[in-house]
Amino acid sequence: MDKKKRLVLESGKTKKVREKIRKRWEKEDPLITASALADTVDKIHQWIAANATDRVTLKKKEIRLFDQNQNAATLSRKVQLIALKIQGEHIGFDSPSEIAKI
Repeated sequence: MDKKKRLVLESGKTKKVREKIRKRWEKEDPLITASALADTVDKIHQWIAANATDRVTLKKKEIRLFDQNQNAATLSRKVQLIALKIQGEHIGFDSPSEIAKI
């Protein structure tokens, strides 16, 4: 089946918003230049330097964006029950009551 035939046609509201965004991009695109980006980078660096005195120094804890789930949140009761149900189906239990007996 052709991909175009599988897609639902956009509503009038969606087309209107899409056109509005496209026009905004066309208007703003010429404003994005190498010098404008360099100016923005300079402003960011100036802001960071100006606010450096307000920063809190961390001495005991290291912050990383992603720690490979070394400090994962505990599972909720609902998620634990779903995991048990899946494991039970995998092992061959027929009902949640059989799983609960474990």
